[in-house]
Amino acid sequence: MKPTYLILALLATVCANAAEPKPPVDRRPPPQPLLPALDKNRDGELSPDEIANAPTALEALDKDGDGALSPKEIKGKPPKKTAGENAPPPPDQMGPPPVILKALDLNKDRSLSADEIDAASESLLILDKDKDGTLSRKELHPGKPPKSDPA
Repeated sequence: MKPTYLILALLATVCANAAEPKPPVDRRPPPQPLLPALDKNRDGELSPDEIANAPTALEALDKDGDGALSPKEIKGKPPKKTAGENAPPPPDQMGPPPVILKALDLNKDRSLSADEIDAASESLLILDKDKDGTLSRKELHPGKPPKSDPA
């Protein structure tokens, strides 16, 4: 009788360990879909020249020629899905927009109008916290605020 219990316990352990592993949780900040278009030298920062040329760089993304950028034009090509992956959530259920889009999208509709594109240089300077005229990696990818010390 003991060998039967031993076999059942071994079988239960094997079945429990054979469960499908959970995918790793992605804790990275949301991607900056507009950064590749704006960051011409690909250094991860926006120089004063890149900020000044932001309207021209954004206009180049306007594939349908309407003078504005739709959410689809902003995001570019979606990444290829793997088997079993669900469709992305509708825009009203998506998380907060990336910091660059948040600065540029003055009316918060997740698209950029012609006026918002024209004002891109001024809007980007809002992110320049140290007022040096350059948007550093830290300014483009802000982390969580430091935890306050309970006193």
